[in-house]
Amino acid sequence: MTDLVLKDTVADFNITIEQPVKQHFICSLESQHIAVLLAPSGAGKTSLFNAIAGLSPCRGSIKVAAELQEGLPTYQRHIAYVTQSALPFSGITVAKLIKLVTQQQVTPFDVQWAIEPLGLSDKLTTPCQQLSGGQKQRVALLLAMLKGASLLLLDEVLCGLDQTSKRHCIAVIRHYLKLANAAALVACHQFEDILALADSTLLQLKQGDNQVWQAYPVESGLRHYQQASLPSEQQQAVKAVRSASEFVSTFSATVIAHHYELGLSEYQVGQQRCFTRLNAHHTELQTVSLMLRANRVGLAKNALCQSSFVNQLKVQIEHIKEVSWQGEKGTLISVRLPTHAGAHLINVWITQLSYIQLQPQLSQTWYLIGKADAMHCSGGYEIVSD
Repeated sequence: MTDLVLKDTVADFNITIEQPVKQHFICSLESQHIAVLLAPSGAGKTSLFNAIAGLSPCRGSIKVAAELQEGLPTYQRHIAYVTQSALPFSGITVAKLIKLVTQQQVTPFDVQWAIEPLGLSDKLTTPCQQLSGGQKQRVALLLAMLKGASLLLLDEVLCGLDQTSKRHCIAVIRHYLKLANAAALVACHQFEDILALADSTLLQLKQGDNQVWQAYPVESGLRHYQQASLPSEQQQAVKAVRSASEFVSTFSATVIAHHYELGLSEYQVGQQRCFTRLNAHHTELQTVSLMLRANRVGLAKNALCQSSFVNQLKVQIEHIKEVSWQGEKGTLISVRLPTHAGAHLINVWITQLSYIQLQPQLSQTWYLIGKADAMHCSGGYEIVSD
């Protein structure tokens, strides 16, 4: 089994859980790193979180902020846990609940900065039982951050949120990890949320009588998880029509600015600019790797009207070939994108009908078109080769 080993480690795990599912968990996390657990419902993700938090037994070692956590009661651990359960003390207002939890901390962490981006400014005088499910999740996240823990355990923290609230919530999590020199383990089922949130994934695999957790880069982990969820004959069909190297492309970009009011980050790509969902943990002038999937972008012969929500990057067509996607015939077009680090080849998949209508030709200049939420920070580490 390959461990996830990163620099500036803030959390180390080597534990075995016996009930209700026997599983072995080995992992190391660096500061500001978010690892998402990939496993179906009922596979033991919540049981794993409960064991790490000290709510259920396990064997082995848990080290957070260079201190062993096993044997410590939950409240003394350098761990904050956001569960799927309802908020406690639902009869009091949000402000009173925040005050109550603050008073329980030896040194409460300042979270005033997070109230507005979490959309709670106008909810402070609202009784907790009157909050929606998504609002309760955001309050629970705020309360967890009050502890100033070096490790966050987030169980479906984005569940019930609309897209705008999700972007703001992710930005808050990222900012907290930076301020607190912390890391996070997350349970999440929505693939789009995983792409926006994760730096790496941990996929649960069967090994004899045990379930073990294997570290993967984000896209590889999602692909393996999808294939593991399919019947064997469908797995073979998926492998026959596509590979990760063809349908996932990355390119270098430099951070220019963060537009918090829009929930967007702006990047320089060679002499051009593009936007992604907000990645507030990136610093200005930092060089990062952005990632896109071939079926989430398109091509246009002429430039469109300028918009920060739709990217258009001038590219040159390098290669064209027929490739099917999930049983549908289409064309995979490789285009050359100039960046400050040299030219990158980006793959774009279009349907057979689109190809007939567009008639792209080799060496022609086109525009790569994609919404801001179609591009993601490629934060994964190449741990497992495919």
